[in-house]
Amino acid sequence: MLDRRQKFFASLVAVLLIVLISLAIVAVREQGVYDSGIKLNHGWTLIYHGDTTQIQSTETYAITDKVVRGDSLILRRTLTNEIPYSPVLRFKTYQSFVEVFRDGKKIYSNSESNYKEHKLVGSGVHFVYLGISLVKGKTLELKFYFSEDDIWNVLPTFEVLPSNYAFGDFYARHSIALVIGLFLVLFGILTLFLSAGMIFYRMKFFQIMMIGFLSICLGIWTLCFTKVFQLFSYDFAFNTSLEYSCLYISPLPLYLLLLHMRYKQIGKILWRGLIIVASIGILIFVTTSILNYTDTVHFPQTLWVFHAYVILCVVYLFAAVISKKSLLDTPTKFLAAGIFTFGAFSILELVRFNVMTLFRLEHTMLGITWLPIGTLSFIILLVMSYIVYTYRLMSAKTEKDVLKEIAYRDSLTGIYNRTKCQQIFDILDASTADFAIVSIDMNGLKLVNDRYGHHEGDQLIKAFAMSFHDAFAEIGTSIRMGGDEFLAIIRIEHIDEVEVALAKMKVYQERNSKKLLTPLEAAYGVAYRHEFSNGANTNSENAELADSEKVYQLADERMYAMKSVMKSTLIRK
Repeated sequence: MLDRRQKFFASLVAVLLIVLISLAIVAVREQGVYDSGIKLNHGWTLIYHGDTTQIQSTETYAITDKVVRGDSLILRRTLTNEIPYSPVLRFKTYQSFVEVFRDGKKIYSNSESNYKEHKLVGSGVHFVYLGISLVKGKTLELKFYFSEDDIWNVLPTFEVLPSNYAFGDFYARHSIALVIGLFLVLFGILTLFLSAGMIFYRMKFFQIMMIGFLSICLGIWTLCFTKVFQLFSYDFAFNTSLEYSCLYISPLPLYLLLLHMRYKQIGKILWRGLIIVASIGILIFVTTSILNYTDTVHFPQTLWVFHAYVILCVVYLFAAVISKKSLLDTPTKFLAAGIFTFGAFSILELVRFNVMTLFRLEHTMLGITWLPIGTLSFIILLVMSYIVYTYRLMSAKTEKDVLKEIAYRDSLTGIYNRTKCQQIFDILDASTADFAIVSIDMNGLKLVNDRYGHHEGDQLIKAFAMSFHDAFAEIGTSIRMGGDEFLAIIRIEHIDEVEVALAKMKVYQERNSKKLLTPLEAAYGVAYRHEFSNGANTNSENAELADSEKVYQLADERMYAMKSVMKSTLIRK
């Protein structure tokens, strides 16, 4: 029943988080979107491979020839008076160096040096300021120089907006990706800080560290993939390298997380398979990074390798987690659900991307990625996993503390028992400090048990334990060794107060005896560690140190000596 409540609570919190975040994003988006932008996709003349073509719309036109690095493409059209005041032309390109001309005069270009030096050019959204003095009849010309093979298959779509709306409108339209990406990055940073703090307290930090690392990678990838990272950097080459680096390395923390989660819970074959798959991921990341940063083969050309690896990852994720799933506890089930969710969205993204590329459907609904939603769902499920995990950890700690306390407590009197006494003896024996032991034996317990029954005997023991404990509470540890035997341990700083405590005990005994059938009475003996050192300083390295048992035996002997001279009818004969 407890697991059901936990699952219900975690699911409710997850749904509320998603709803609140969605409402906030929608509200921001509605306030920021500019609805009067002008689509500029018609009326273009295309010049490609020496052929001039009047195209109906850049949204529907597809390039049929194979695109080769070094090829160029020109789009030209005449501007009309419907263009707004102080306009900005907005469009997206992939791995292309772009030049924009107005009436033959260059007004914009990007990444020219990278293109000429055969470096990564990158992808991004261009914001081209067309100038204030535009009038009907001006000619706008865009030249695209392809920096990679087989990158282009469709033309960009164009939109013209007033300069004071162009940037805000773009980020509003991509507010979901912006909010999710920033959330994932910030969550990951906080998680890494938390895991770093957990190291110092010797707590389990590996899983939460991997979650933080994964969250940062997916957050940065989300920002770069949707191009909203241009809010921080307008360097297309850097943004693209960062996007692919985060994408290629993201399976590694996920697999390390899974390896840690399923340690010793799956068969050797699956376990070795997980290690092999994780190693392949490291090899792919290292190899593709070297090839990219040495400008041998850039990241976009190795994307097919990563896609194949993703398929392998998903197969093994399902195989490793589904097998023996009955062994998963509630927190791990949330974690597994998060992994499944992310895996499903990854496969959908893979299918979406390849179908869009193959059939040239970039300007349809297939041009929108849903992976950020899957990523957010994944992180929320991870958070739910750790909420349940933390709750169980706290419950287990509380239960452990209670059981530990019970193990060291006498069930009848509530004071410490013989087990606790032995633990304290071990601590005292490991030190050189002086201490005192008071051995106490009640009088009259057998008489009360025989005459009035064990119930009254228990009441006698409890009343004496209260007197004994109250007397020694401020200077030492009170212990019931069993039956009518008690013991007090007084450390060096309170040795001088032993006689005062014994006097208090007598007073408390007289006070607590009023409600009993038999008065409280006890014999006691006191022994000190320094008595075994022949007058030497017990803190000296050459001193002969007695262990706790010897001191206890001496105190016990003195207690029996006292008992033998006591003239009391309560003493056992």
